[in-house]
Amino acid sequence: MREEKFHKMLKINTLRTFCRPFLGARFGLAGLLGSAAICAGLILAGCAGKEESADSVEFLQMEAARLLKIGVRDGVGVAEIRSIVGRDTLVNRFEFGQPLERVVTLSSSQVGFMSHLGEAGRIVGVSDAKYIVDSAVYRRASGLEPRTSNLEPVTELGSGPSLDFEKLLALKPDLVMDFATGGGQDDYERINSLRIPLMLTSEWQEESPLAKGEWIKLYGMMFCGADSDCVGRADSIFKAESAAYKALRDSIGARLAQCDSLDLKTGCFERPRVIAGMSHGGVWYAPGGNSYTAKLISDAGGRYMWAGDSSRELRLSLEAVMALADSADVWVNPGAFSNSEEIVAYEPRVGVVKAFREKRVCQNDGRRGPAGGNDFYEGAVSRPAELLYNLSECLHFDPSGASKSPIMGLLPGISVDSSYKWYRNIYYF
Repeated sequence: MREEKFHKMLKINTLRTFCRPFLGARFGLAGLLGSAAICAGLILAGCAGKEESADSVEFLQMEAARLLKIGVRDGVGVAEIRSIVGRDTLVNRFEFGQPLERVVTLSSSQVGFMSHLGEAGRIVGVSDAKYIVDSAVYRRASGLEPRTSNLEPVTELGSGPSLDFEKLLALKPDLVMDFATGGGQDDYERINSLRIPLMLTSEWQEESPLAKGEWIKLYGMMFCGADSDCVGRADSIFKAESAAYKALRDSIGARLAQCDSLDLKTGCFERPRVIAGMSHGGVWYAPGGNSYTAKLISDAGGRYMWAGDSSRELRLSLEAVMALADSADVWVNPGAFSNSEEIVAYEPRVGVVKAFREKRVCQNDGRRGPAGGNDFYEGAVSRPAELLYNLSECLHFDPSGASKSPIMGLLPGISVDSSYKWYRNIYYF
């Protein structure tokens, strides 16, 4: 393997140095991108030690994603990824000279994107098999795949302090995909010390369903190079999802506007007031008004009660939330509880919440993997249109009515697979 020149990564404000020196033919370092809050980017696959200015990359216009850029330089695919860590921003740049063949995925969403694109066979390592929903990947990670299979087994590696570095090194991956939260469980710096090609993905920090879904374009480039069929396939998947999402969102909005203006009784539904999150130790943790969840609720025809907040996440006193108890029509994402008994056993005081009393609680665990993994964090990420439809069903479900949801009438002419059921009313379905 040819040795290439390398550099040290810069510190970003108070963040500890992320990158150490890298050696090897497959992983070099690009030049500084020109901001004190932006670090130099990592270049993956066939970079041959080249250093070029950031201006030489022709980035494509992204529709919704704000933390991902996709482009081309000299016929080679380029991706630029931003990860927000506290008040700091990491910016990594990658070049994909050759399609990747052996990939370690340490988050569920990475598996979901690869599965949707039909490239999950390239996964050789995961953090924990029990969280995997894709049945084929789960079988390979659990030793259930027949020996006659031409696919390599998937190795469980653990995560955080339990990450098995010996197993990781033995896999000789083309790339390890991880993510950074800024918390004590982050393991990317230790992986980085092994001089293994490393990518941090940050789709989970995007603030809308379409922004998350657009990350499938990154995976098309990773596994196909800049000019290949699956790049086009990834782009087509997102275009279809985006068109269906917008059509459904607009149909819901139009129906709501019609009912508001004409006060019609037949075929109408109101915009329910929605709370989200759960209390832990007397503190209610909820998505902020500038979050993915808030956007999804709004597009699904709900009125998020903290929509006016400008943050991504909230910490409220339980008393403050209880003051809204009689105003909440629907409660979404009530912690990791599967039924009403578990919820009230954990925090008895939430029993007074109107949505709880009237049995309008929407949980996102309707699709589970073989060992209980939640597909909301895996498959739903790359299917924003189906997720919007599914949440709309749950938000507008009337326990006293004969029909499940008036959303059913909005589907004609809209290409949405209504069979996906991530969200469910914990009392009825």
